[in-house]
Amino acid sequence: MQIKTFIFAVSLSFLSTVNIPVFAQVRVIPTLPTNKIEDQEKISNIKKLLDITGFKNIARLETIKLRDSFKAKYPQIPAKFLDAFLAELKLEEIVDELIPLYSKYFTNEEIKGIIAFYETPLGKYYLTVSPQISNEAEEIGRKHGIRAMQRALQKLKLEGLKSAGYVTPN
Repeated sequence: MQIKTFIFAVSLSFLSTVNIPVFAQVRVIPTLPTNKIEDQEKISNIKKLLDITGFKNIARLETIKLRDSFKAKYPQIPAKFLDAFLAELKLEEIVDELIPLYSKYFTNEEIKGIIAFYETPLGKYYLTVSPQISNEAEEIGRKHGIRAMQRALQKLKLEGLKSAGYVTPN
């Protein structure tokens, strides 16, 4: 496997597995604050929201899980490379790029409201069970993906197409 392909796969896996709590309805609101004090308050609130939701901890755990998964799946890739990759993944840089993203979709008042929710008993409970929900949902999605792939391969075989080059899932 080429290193570029591996890096792309790792990046895609990381982005798809890191769970950042979001809400069902998303709307784009131009929410750039009008002065520096508002800018700093909004940035501070977004960082607080990411802290409350445990973004860095979740990201760290997911990257370790991802590394271990790649070690098992691609034993030819040196463990030293995978460890170096994790060492080079700077979570602060990701946070810095998440700030404008959150700012794009939420006003400062909405961010404060989300923080207020997570500080309630229900919000705190949600934060404790959401990683489990995500893990179980990921497993459900994986099973459905494998089943869909198996059905697609079977359909191709029934239509007389050769499945050479296809890999059946484990």
